[in-house]
Amino acid sequence: MSTELPSSVTLLGGRATREGTRRYVDRMLDGERPAVTDHFARPDELWLSSIALGTLRGEPGGVDDLLYRSVLADALTLGLNVVNTALSDRYQTSERAIGHALRRALHEGVIERDEVVIVSKGGALTPDAERAHDYTSAQRDLVSTYLDSGILDPSEVTRGHSIAPRFLLDQIARSRRNLGLETIDYYLVQEPEVHLKELGVNGFRDALARAFEALEEAVQRGWIGAYGLATWAGFLVPDSDRSHLGVVDVFETALDVGQSDHHLRAIQLPYGLAMGEGAALESQLGPDGHSRAILESLTDTGTVVFASAPLYGGRLVGQVPDFVRRAFPEARTATQAALQFVRSTLNVTSAVVGMREVEHVEENLFLAGVPRASAEIPRRLFAAATDTGDARA
Repeated sequence: MSTELPSSVTLLGGRATREGTRRYVDRMLDGERPAVTDHFARPDELWLSSIALGTLRGEPGGVDDLLYRSVLADALTLGLNVVNTALSDRYQTSERAIGHALRRALHEGVIERDEVVIVSKGGALTPDAERAHDYTSAQRDLVSTYLDSGILDPSEVTRGHSIAPRFLLDQIARSRRNLGLETIDYYLVQEPEVHLKELGVNGFRDALARAFEALEEAVQRGWIGAYGLATWAGFLVPDSDRSHLGVVDVFETALDVGQSDHHLRAIQLPYGLAMGEGAALESQLGPDGHSRAILESLTDTGTVVFASAPLYGGRLVGQVPDFVRRAFPEARTATQAALQFVRSTLNVTSAVVGMREVEHVEENLFLAGVPRASAEIPRRLFAAATDTGDARA
């Protein structure tokens, strides 16, 4: 597949801008259900809501398509201007559902293109749901799409992932077509840490540099606005672990590739009550020789931070400890308390929450009108959990 889309493919022009996202913020602050100022943050160029719509959960197509299509307009009117999807979410059907819903919202005047921030991800080999009806057909589609076509060599694949430049550019093209957008605002590479053990530290750094070169090219061509990494454990394990990602090394690689105007602007990692290592585990060795948690390490870097799995895939619902509920009296429900914990943590920009039901959108975006709590509260809760022997409160 060429990274240039056919002329017959019509894409919506424009992208999120500082002016557009600020216009959205101002409208929400003066709306019928006013948001509060610190529901939004601008670590870099764009203003982003503290809660983002995630699209991982559900089955490909069908009812879940309709649900995602139906909730987006409601979320946009209630103070959410960040959509965080991926080519791999529901075998590409989440991107297509979001693209359909966004075009409708734009047509109906719910939002302007420059007001909404679209995030997508690639790096995991993903079949097309239209051709993958079972395991065998999915594998056949992967082989024909990526290997037989020459997009990938088998040596460039590790555990179903790749960061090969040609592959990443191909994935961007597929996501742009699925979403119907000329430009994806943030494009994140999925789980790059899976390649560390295979390539070794030096080999990985070389491969990451080549990936960043391709992503810088995509920025220059207007296919993406900026890029980043969507990790799972990479930033959370100690530097002695072979899968450890050093945030200093990652930024140094971006500087080597793009100099001071590089476009590495975002990081996504799991964070919440059930996975608190991002704030509690000193996994990152800084240039001053001191170890810090990854979230603290990002202070003053201008990095957008997306917190994935804030509700641990829904498993936290009904499991939030009482001392957490008491720490956030402004939250009306346990789910809101769990999200308030995340959005109040130092350097978290947006908590990415899967929402397919309007009532969930309503419940979660109640927090748009609630100030973030002091960043000291999550810190104290971790200390309390450690004191009681429950490091994963």
